[in-house]
Amino acid sequence: MKPFCFCAPSVFLFMITLVSVARAATPVVHITSPANGSSVTGPVNYVASASSAGCKQGIKAIRIYSAPFVEAFTGSGARINTYINLNPGTYDTVVQAWDNCGNVGKTDVTITVTSVKQPAGFVYTVSFDMNNLKSTTIQGFTIVPGNGALAQTLQGPVTANVDPVAVAADKGGNRLYIADYVSGDVFAYFIDRRNGYLDPVPGAPFAANRSVAAVAVHPSGKLIFAALSEYAPGDGVAVFQLQDDGSLKLAPGSPYATQTGPQGLTMDPDGNYLYVADGSGYIDAFQIDTVSAALTPLPGSPYQTPVTACGSSYPRDVFDFGGNYLYGADGTAGVVDGYSIESTTGTLTVLSGSPWEDTHCEGGSGINYVQAWMSPRSLAVDGKGKFLYALNEFEDNIAIYSIASNGTLKFKKFTPANSACYGAVRTDSTGNYLYAGGCTLSYTNPGYNLLVGFSINHSTGDLTPLPTSPYTFPQTGRPEVQDIAVTP
Repeated sequence: MKPFCFCAPSVFLFMITLVSVARAATPVVHITSPANGSSVTGPVNYVASASSAGCKQGIKAIRIYSAPFVEAFTGSGARINTYINLNPGTYDTVVQAWDNCGNVGKTDVTITVTSVKQPAGFVYTVSFDMNNLKSTTIQGFTIVPGNGALAQTLQGPVTANVDPVAVAADKGGNRLYIADYVSGDVFAYFIDRRNGYLDPVPGAPFAANRSVAAVAVHPSGKLIFAALSEYAPGDGVAVFQLQDDGSLKLAPGSPYATQTGPQGLTMDPDGNYLYVADGSGYIDAFQIDTVSAALTPLPGSPYQTPVTACGSSYPRDVFDFGGNYLYGADGTAGVVDGYSIESTTGTLTVLSGSPWEDTHCEGGSGINYVQAWMSPRSLAVDGKGKFLYALNEFEDNIAIYSIASNGTLKFKKFTPANSACYGAVRTDSTGNYLYAGGCTLSYTNPGYNLLVGFSINHSTGDLTPLPTSPYTFPQTGRPEVQDIAVTP
């Protein structure tokens, strides 16, 4: 018997239209990797895209759930290419998309993780949102072997104290140290080398008794230096000695006076000399006694940094390049300073051409400065020692310089606008990959923060965004990445 309908033809057509619209409004999620039912090695690479025929505004975000209500990753836009960490086992994962019209679609994918690769290193960030103290966290990532991609550790964010502004790891990647500006403490953690998890060391935090703006670890791992910075008499460097149980103890004679406002710390590879960038316009230089932990000022220290037409000097970071050259990121003067290092004494001599100029002076004087565009905050060098990178905080990009055999710099180019923001620029232990804070997600999609990653071309110095970049992680409010540490 034929089905019977009391509907008028126009009503029937209207009902079909409603059903079609409803179906068209649901985003469709396509998963390229991993294949449903596959066995994989962790970290697991998820490649997916989404479309929404019923929403002209397109896809807002895609999220991976590793288990019910367990968010593993969220990325903005219609495509993701990312890695997530999963322990061995079978997982019924879900990739879900939202469009900008409020519709949701999802696709299930079941996988079995058979084993997990040993990470090629770890990346840690410290973030702070002055309007939301719940945003003060440490976020850890594992580095995927062979491609530089990052995957959040399964530990998730570790709550920091009040204002974590700097982070550093020891040379072996076994301990992590956090400088907290407001509390005046150094927080210390053991790093689990299997997965990047953090565990507080006994007695942490350790009082530096003054606002801490930077932290650095001696190559031996036995001394930890903290920059005490309140732009007032009493500023200097606190020296902690590592104890057998991993705790820290202030060394006799600590702290050692610097000029006011120390902002950055660096050492030569052998750990003979400590250099301090002072926000008041100087670089302090010390000889390090690794037995007594004493710091002795070098002849000629402090070294005054140049005042330019763009403004007074305000070095924010220093970078020792192989014990031969020292570079300073001079944020207010808008230049990169360069010095040669006398190998037997550690003393500094200004390099020819330093500071290096560019084509713009934001100070309005009409004189052309700077290669680092008025706001260099952090410096890094590639693994071949051929290129220097300066993160420009207010221009949200990275300046690229070539390094000549005599240490002098030549400006090459800027990365595109909004390609990198905040905090720091750091390379991995191979010098093939570079990481920095990202610019967009925490503002366009509050509740998330992000890093960006690049591969380095050692012939040209160019930075190419990694296919898996950016690397997002949940975080309350609109935090900024203050600093980054990368371990082997």
